[in-house]
Amino acid sequence: MGFDKELLASHPNPKIRDEYTGEFVISGMVQGLDGEDIYRHFETATPSRHLTVVFNLFVLFQIFNMIAARKINDEINIFDGIFTNAMFMGVWIVIVFGQFFICQFGGWALKVHLDGLNATQWILCLAVSAFGLLWNLILKFVPDHICPTLGDEDDDDVAAAKEDYARIRAVAKGLGESMKM
Repeated sequence: MGFDKELLASHPNPKIRDEYTGEFVISGMVQGLDGEDIYRHFETATPSRHLTVVFNLFVLFQIFNMIAARKINDEINIFDGIFTNAMFMGVWIVIVFGQFFICQFGGWALKVHLDGLNATQWILCLAVSAFGLLWNLILKFVPDHICPTLGDEDDDDVAAAKEDYARIRAVAKGLGESMKM
């Protein structure tokens, strides 16, 4: 719980080097009034359930954002055509089940609580992270002039991009027709 006195002795700031006692250096763990770490004895019992919830929320936000990010032109129905891309659905399902198994059975290897999360914690995590879909819907109704576009595109670049896109579409269409034969 101390500090490195040798490192402190070589500190360039004389005020810190000469006057600092290190009495307030703590481990980052919550301490009681007597200065002892309150939760130190839990360190060997199981990783934090609180941090397991935080980790789960972080990943669930990403999972729901994968759905919201499918439509980028302010389409309201973000679920339209979701089952037409088998690769997307396969990856999404693997991530969802993987996250469940990591949180429930990851244990010491993945630094999650040994008992996983209970039903209430899962419901809370899902509800909070699903709020991202509602927020996505609300933002679709914000007028474009409120959120400025950063940087202007050169008209020549826009025209070149349209030509490239048309050329790529023509090649893809030709490949599709040749594969039908």
